[in-house]
Amino acid sequence: MKKRLIGIAMTLTVLVSLAFSGVAFADDPTTVDVDWVGAGAVGGNVNTGDATADFYSGGNGNVGVFRATDSNDNPYGYGIDSNSFSLDTAITNGGMAWLNVNRLTSKESMYGPAGQQSYTYVYTTDGDATLQNRSGTNFASMRDSNYGWNANDHITVANATNYTLTRFMNSGNGDFARLDAFGDGSADLDCMSSEADGGKVRLGWGCGCYTNADFTATGSGTFQLQAMGDTSATTAMAPGMTGANSFTFLANWVNNTFTVPDYSTTAQ
Repeated sequence: MKKRLIGIAMTLTVLVSLAFSGVAFADDPTTVDVDWVGAGAVGGNVNTGDATADFYSGGNGNVGVFRATDSNDNPYGYGIDSNSFSLDTAITNGGMAWLNVNRLTSKESMYGPAGQQSYTYVYTTDGDATLQNRSGTNFASMRDSNYGWNANDHITVANATNYTLTRFMNSGNGDFARLDAFGDGSADLDCMSSEADGGKVRLGWGCGCYTNADFTATGSGTFQLQAMGDTSATTAMAPGMTGANSFTFLANWVNNTFTVPDYSTTAQ
């Protein structure tokens, strides 16, 4: 079953709820698509019973698509379906966008508790910005895999006097990794893969894919990478670092080009 909602308006708010209960066998996937183009804001939320997602995109110019899919597949008869959520949007002349996904169910006896979260955010006062992320959940984990969909440029900003971007993964059990950047000018964040389960998070790598986790900015700004784990927190920004269960890396630049070639992080 596929439901398609199309909106072109000055302001459009979309609230969609998908709720499925008592499904003990494989069925056809249920998909919700929301497409938009124009000035204004689009927002919505989806609840499949196994995961929730809320999204927003607003700007003086605004084009994008949000997709949510409940596969209704119930693999291995665990009573948990595979879900997928994606947002691909571009805003011009100022605005903001986010995708927030929460995993609600898990085969706890084998894979630990649910409660994982994926969050992607961008804001600019007057520049142009794009945001792309795809997040999936199933009985075992949450995986954000953009390979084969949009492998690069997952958050970009151009010609901004002020911007903020955030990429965050949370295990729901005390482990998290978070990247924030603030500044003026332009920025480009690649975050092709991330993943989380009840015992760990990986930001910028995982899902069986090659690592594409870099950040570049021009102008002036601040970059901050944080992580906390129960026993260990590591990052490619500090090769060979051992013994830490948390860290914060902070960098500033002024009228220059700033680059992080690999920020991939693990907290567990």
